[in-house]
Amino acid sequence: MRKTFNLLFVCLIALYGRIGYQIIHNTDLPQCQPEGSLSDVAEEVIAIPLETNKHCSLKKIRMIKRDREDLFLVSDRQLYHFNSSGKFLGQITTHRSETGQPVELADYAVDPVHDRLIVIGTGHEVYYYDYDGKLLFQSILPQDASWKTFGHIAYYDNHLWATIDLINSENEQAPTVEQWLYKFDLEFKEAGKRKLDVADLGRMEINHKTGPEIAVKDGHVYVQSPSLQPAHILNDTLYLIYSNQLDITEDYAQILPLQIGTRFLVSTHYDPTLPEHSYTFCYDQQETKAYNVQGGLEDNFYKTGKIPELQSIDLQSNTYCYCKSGKELAYSFPRRTNKDNPVLFIVKMKA
Repeated sequence: MRKTFNLLFVCLIALYGRIGYQIIHNTDLPQCQPEGSLSDVAEEVIAIPLETNKHCSLKKIRMIKRDREDLFLVSDRQLYHFNSSGKFLGQITTHRSETGQPVELADYAVDPVHDRLIVIGTGHEVYYYDYDGKLLFQSILPQDASWKTFGHIAYYDNHLWATIDLINSENEQAPTVEQWLYKFDLEFKEAGKRKLDVADLGRMEINHKTGPEIAVKDGHVYVQSPSLQPAHILNDTLYLIYSNQLDITEDYAQILPLQIGTRFLVSTHYDPTLPEHSYTFCYDQQETKAYNVQGGLEDNFYKTGKIPELQSIDLQSNTYCYCKSGKELAYSFPRRTNKDNPVLFIVKMKA
């Protein structure tokens, strides 16, 4: 009798959960606009033509970060320094003094308190540079046998935060890969950690996320990874809102498919092999309006075409950036050639 009651209770909970999910899906809710322009979400866009010279010829650039007037970016696993006007100030990572081989960057963090750059090399070495590119000292990442992949890092609140995939081998026959968020001091001594799980979306979802990144809301750190199912992203967003899962707390341990800005919830995925399959989703919490644009938003500020890769440039997800080069700059920068470095565009989202 007791087992029967427990079974009925579980079934009842599942039924109510399913009904709640269907209500969210079937209610007259805002639809995603399949087209959208940058001005729909952006307050202003600032263009920064990056200086080109014989010491700095960049093609594809990524991992753009900044500290006030200092801009840092990565090209071909090398870290470069510009100012906010686009003037080239130097290459940070050059060659290892002991081997003469170039430092190959896996990730890096900006420490604005000490004006330092903390660079993780592909061999798990750690380099500390000042903003002028002087190597202050170097060390090695802590070695934990259970770590499978050391992921992205970020500086926040005088600590370094890192996403790490580790192998749980308690079951030797079927070890599992778990995703964790680690908190370190600035010398990579462990200060805390929490096991991560994918957010509850009210439906079946892949339980492992690739390339999760670190973000901050209300002074608390969380982890996000863009949705790979853009057809579901509006319903997923509404489910997260209605189930109060976007209230980030000190020990928040869900991997969200969204970046939480002051006004906009954003999910953006870039596919370099098929840029037209990239998408940008923006949910306007103020106007309860959504955009889900395949190939990216249209740049109607500088008329450079669609923006397939919109990158967050701050942990609070209120400032983004994108880069353009060559023919895409013909309207706004007609004298810019394919041999010139890209133009970096900084996007300030509407508040």
